[in-house]
Amino acid sequence: MRCLLRNKRTIHVCERYQDDKISKYKKPIEIDVNYQCTNSEGDLIALGLDFPQYIRIKTDLSLLSSFHANDRVYIGITPSTPFDELCKDANYEVDSDPIVSLNVVEVNLKKLSGKR
Repeated sequence: MRCLLRNKRTIHVCERYQDDKISKYKKPIEIDVNYQCTNSEGDLIALGLDFPQYIRIKTDLSLLSSFHANDRVYIGITPSTPFDELCKDANYEVDSDPIVSLNVVEVNLKKLSGKR
């Protein structure tokens, strides 16, 4: 049910790379995925009191190579043009490497700004 085409929303993912000692980001790639805010008691135990700042993406194995730790993600906003190599206006970051199960990939995103 989570991977149905009708439930997907567009996000933009910018892959991180090192240029000497500066972290820069590649041009954003549009990806259609399902995501939801973390808001359960289990998330409180796993993530601590900052759990409202996280979003969880569940997708199929074909998108495993699209997400890496510390990549920047635009959710609900479009990237600026011309593209900023530092991704200063991105609103989420991939928190850690994706978690792979039998047929689903789970990616946790952390909000870059503080609590609202």
